[in-house]
This record gives sequence, C-alpha cells and structure tokens, in this order.
Amino acid sequence: MPTIYIAGASSGAGTTAVASGLATLLEGKSSEVTLAKALRVGLSAPPDADAAFHQSLFPQNAAPSGWPTSVDHVPDASTLDEVLAKLKEANLPQGITIVDGVSGDIADTDRIRIDGAFAKVLDATVILVSNGTSAPPVEAAQAFDGRLIGSIINSVPDHAMHQAATTLTASFEQQGIAVLGVIPETRRMLALTVGEIAEHLGAELINAAALMSPEGQMGELVEHFMLGGLFLDQGAYVFGRRENKAVIVRGDRPDLQMAALDTSTACLILTNGKTPVQYIAHHAGLRQTPMLATPAPTLETMEKLHSIGDRGSVRSAHKAQYFAELLEAHCNLESLTSKATN
Repeated sequence: MPTIYIAGASSGAGTTAVASGLATLLEGKSSEVTLAKALRVGLSAPPDADAAFHQSLFPQNAAPSGWPTSVDHVPDASTLDEVLAKLKEANLPQGITIVDGVSGDIADTDRIRIDGAFAKVLDATVILVSNGTSAPPVEAAQAFDGRLIGSIINSVPDHAMHQAATTLTASFEQQGIAVLGVIPETRRMLALTVGEIAEHLGAELINAAALMSPEGQMGELVEHFMLGGLFLDQGAYVFGRRENKAVIVRGDRPDLQMAALDTSTACLILTNGKTPVQYIAHHAGLRQTPMLATPAPTLETMEKLHSIGDRGSVRSAHKAQYFAELLEAHCNLESLTSKATN
C-alpha cells in the first residue's frame, strides 16, 4: 500500500497542515487513510501533540505501535540506524499511510537528512513543504533519492503570491523540484479556537450545560475579535461586518450581547466579573454560543489578547478540512494525488 512522506524544508514549514489536509482530502475521496508520525526530537518538550491530533482525526486507523519514536537530541549515525531498524519492523496499516515529517527544532540540513532516510526505509513517495520565503537547501533534491514528486510552497502572504508563483517557483525548478502548488496565507489557518482563547485568558465557560457539544464548540475557530463599546450605528450592523468572531463585552451590557448574538459569533467574552441576565443566557443557548466569563476588566482583557498569537495551532479538525479545500483550490490535485498514491 502507498506511503506518502511529508517532509519539511525548515522548521514551521507546515508539514502537519499539509499532512492532515491531504489525509482529509484523500479520505473524502473514499480512500482508507492513516495519519502518523515516525520521529520526534526533543524529550524536554511536552508530549507530542501531533500524534494525538492524528489519532483524533482518524481514530479508526491507528499508527504503527511505538510511533512516534522520541529522541532527546538530533540522532547521530548510530542512533539513526537503531531508529531506522525499528521502522523496518513496523507493520503499516491497510490503505494509504501519510507520515508527518520529523518534528523538533533542528537544523534544516539535519531535518532533510533524517526525512530522507525515513522515506527510503518506508519506501515512501515524498512531498516537500516549504514556508514560502526561500528555496529549500540544495541538498533537498538529492536527499530523497528520486522519491520526491515535488514541493508545496505553503503560507504565502498575499503581497508575495506573484513572486512565489514566478521567481521562487523557478528557483525550485532549477534544483529539479517540481512545484505542486502555492498555498496562500489565510486568516482561518492562523485562527485560534474558543478553547485556546479561554485558556489564555483564564476565562470560565459558564453555559456548558446549555451547549449540545461543549467540547466541539470550544473547538470552533475565531478569526476576528470585536469590542462591544460605544458606536453610533446599530449593534447588529456593526457586529455583522465580521463572521466567526469573538466579541469582548462587559458582562452587564445585555444590549450589546444581544446584538452580537444576532450575528455570526463564535463566542462571547464577558468581562468585569459580571454574569449575564437570564434573557441573554437563554438566547446564547438557543444560538449555541459559548459564553466565557473573566473577572478582568475589558481593557485588561484586550491587553492579554495582544500576546495570544503564539497559541495558534494547526491541530484542528476544522483547519484540516479547510486546508484540504486549499489544496483542491491551489494545487494540481490530479498530479498530486496520482503521483503520491501510485
């Protein structure tokens, strides 16, 4: 059965986004898919979140036993041989296996060397993911020993799309690496979940009992923040200018809360330690909108949100589905899937 290895040209290139998006895309086309990771570098880091995310996306298809292997430092030749020997013994599941490349803050040359060795042992087709700012190291094409079908240039800002599609693509092709697609940077892939926001603010979900799926709704994505304050236009008109948003508003302002609830609002963040009136709680339940309460005043809450950007993660089922749509829209999908799965 085919194995697809998603290698990163550098740290943070987006291998997890590509791996989960491609897996979601292939599953949608009736393929049996397993998503897994083989190696994690850095035992001092928290338990590997990617592996847990992979299992949550495809719970019916478990990764091979013992995956991912963890090492505390970049493996030397001897350690790498031991890891590779374990990989050879792994029984890959039926269907298509997509392997998310090595994770950890390691040098690009070491990353490509290790990914190349893993791909060879797994007899995998390789897709290289670049972060969209520079061409990969010159060793990239040689490291994968003819297994590389091409590269996806990921997370390119709007103002750099033309350069990525011309100059950067040409530099890849000069190295013998085909460009399979150029993926734009999007607000949705940078969004945070309601749960991540609550954790960052130390806020409490106060209407969990009224929500049909509190865990699922805390996983909804927030693409915008809006402040409930003084404005001349009607509240519903102001809040209606943004979808998938969190509205920060004092807990004792039912007028603004109701206006927000009448629009596409992912959650209400209620400040000043004030609980909403029963009418608002009832309508939040009808609209299945989580309400997060914090004792902090509104200004302090806004200041805390200034540092929330680092909490964003691609480990979201919503983002996996959205990235699958990005792959369909911006990649030569027929070429990508046919080469990768043959």
